[in-house]
Amino acid sequence: MASSNNFYTISGVQDGLDPEKQQILRKVPLRLELDDWYQSPQTLHVNQRALFFPAFWKFSQKEPQEKLSWFQIAVIYELMRKEVEGYAPLERPDLYEAARTWRLPYWDWAMKKPFLGNPQKRDYNVPLVALTKEVHIRLPSILGYGPYRNAFYQFTMPPPEDDVEKGPLEMGDKSLKNKDPLKDLRITSSKVEYSPEGRQQDRYLIDVHFDKCKATSRHPTESGVTKAWEDGFQDNAAIAKALRDYKWDPINNTETDNGNGNLTASLRDAFYRLLTIEKFEDFASMRAPGSDANRRNIPKDYAFDSSENLHNNMHDWCGGLVTKPDVQKASQLGHMAHVPLAAFDPIFWVHHSNVDRLIAIWQILHEESWFDGSDIRDEDQGTFAIDRLHHDKPQDPLRPFHKNASGDYWTSADAREVTSLGYTYPELEKWNHTTADGSYDRARHISVLVNRLNHDYNSAWAAAEKAELTADPGQGDGMKLASMATLITVAKQDPIDLEIDDYVVNVIYEKFALNGTSFTIHVFVGKVPDQLPYTFQEPGTQVGEVFNFSTEPGSMGNSPAGCQNCRNQEHDHTQSTGRVILTNALITRFKNQVPHEPEEDGPRTLASMKPEDVVPFLKANFHWRVTSMGALVEPERIHSLKVSVAVGKANHYADRSKLSEFHDYKGAYEITQGRPGGAGPDDGMYPPDAVYRSGM
Repeated sequence: MASSNNFYTISGVQDGLDPEKQQILRKVPLRLELDDWYQSPQTLHVNQRALFFPAFWKFSQKEPQEKLSWFQIAVIYELMRKEVEGYAPLERPDLYEAARTWRLPYWDWAMKKPFLGNPQKRDYNVPLVALTKEVHIRLPSILGYGPYRNAFYQFTMPPPEDDVEKGPLEMGDKSLKNKDPLKDLRITSSKVEYSPEGRQQDRYLIDVHFDKCKATSRHPTESGVTKAWEDGFQDNAAIAKALRDYKWDPINNTETDNGNGNLTASLRDAFYRLLTIEKFEDFASMRAPGSDANRRNIPKDYAFDSSENLHNNMHDWCGGLVTKPDVQKASQLGHMAHVPLAAFDPIFWVHHSNVDRLIAIWQILHEESWFDGSDIRDEDQGTFAIDRLHHDKPQDPLRPFHKNASGDYWTSADAREVTSLGYTYPELEKWNHTTADGSYDRARHISVLVNRLNHDYNSAWAAAEKAELTADPGQGDGMKLASMATLITVAKQDPIDLEIDDYVVNVIYEKFALNGTSFTIHVFVGKVPDQLPYTFQEPGTQVGEVFNFSTEPGSMGNSPAGCQNCRNQEHDHTQSTGRVILTNALITRFKNQVPHEPEEDGPRTLASMKPEDVVPFLKANFHWRVTSMGALVEPERIHSLKVSVAVGKANHYADRSKLSEFHDYKGAYEITQGRPGGAGPDDGMYPPDAVYRSGM
């Protein structure tokens, strides 16, 4: 709501809730999974959809100059309440309750859901509501139900207020211009570096004409400025393809959809493993524990992965690759893959709701872990509101976010519990887990929560269990890889504790190595494809990737200098880290004896899952490449890049109320040392006593 000081307080929907926001058992409405909410037959959810979709569309059509417009982003609750006024008085109480209890859903991109309505076939997918231009909802009319414009499909610019018939504005329309740079709302064309052959001497600037867009796009496919680009182009199938696992088909010698195991890293596995990270800074930030290579101090069992890393990959997979430029050197790029404009795509909102959920789950599991300013990664690079090199603490004001009409700012301590903002997520309702005296029973809550997480996301355990239950190559009488349900039914064996060898790829690089242009590190087990773009499909050798989600510092902010925080990171040579998990993909290669084409003499198949066999196999068959804006990047352009493989242990427990553990990693430098971008002992990616050596 507005105040006399002309700012807006951020409170979350608090109607009907306990005013004591920090009360540990505070009951609040839930943010629901988007597909579950969209398909729910419950009257409450039917009514919520009746209010939300008209409000959401009208929100998207507000004039950009309005402070509460999509362009300037605020909440939608008040617009939903206004929709109630279109209904008969007797209907309004239930509708007001629907508005009061509605919370923005989340898109659980790490959950496999029924595919094409078949509960027996499950896969990753785009939210159903993002697939159609119209939704069928309850309406305040004699018809009862009918179609309504769906703002989740794409964001569409409103028409000019004085000429509605003209149709949507362009994002760079001159009517959005203002002499005050802080009020100039025009979206401009973005210039990005492009090098079709990957050579530094061949680089040139291309234009992505976001200024000509009237709507957002996902995975555009054309070049230049086309009508599809102006009107918005959605290739949601390309998003689903990027998210999915690809499986081995021994008959056709390629990947297919069956129970023979994954050739690729698993999205569920990546999500789950983040929840096992103990330290807050490790979990939250890609920033390496040391600002540059000279101050690198990476502790034992540092995760290399983070919620930020997975968040970044999702932006890449939702936005897509830049297209080949036309003769005017103009290309297209999905909004989600471009830092300054990602938030325009409505899928951004439900993606970030799931990131918020991931953080909320982690906080329940690790409530003792927080930040206090003592870690090097708590050292701020500076913003308009925070001094450079200030050590961030939970009590620091989070400008410009006001929490009350007096002008007080939110702090990290205030927002640590999402219930203070009036919502939580399924499985996180603390009020459902109490002792006999009514106090919070944290141990019981965590037991129930972890059981759910193991069931929904722990594909590392599932792969280990499958490996345990099935025959190794040469054991002809044993069971072959199949679905877990099939194996358990046939084996009739209770789960047991398992400790297996675990294999991961860890990378470290400077975030602004290419002057801020984003780039992707692709990881392969097997021959690198001859043609770009690299995908997870044919020939099935790309296992995973790390996406550096960044932008040229001058393209951000409202001053000629652009984003000063970005420039500080560039000046400091700030390093980021990432991880790709190999274990599940290696189990598939071993169990099915998948043939490979080593570049030199070396194993064509994986003899076992033991390090003494995996390390030489990877030495012959492990590769990586870097691409940026659809083109290959020469290794010498990213001097900071270091790629390593680590050998560790994974413990999975028969007791499903216990999280799996991933630990004791040692760098297998012999796989990567001496190759462009490959890590060696002098690169300090692991402590001296955490190095794997064959034969020792």
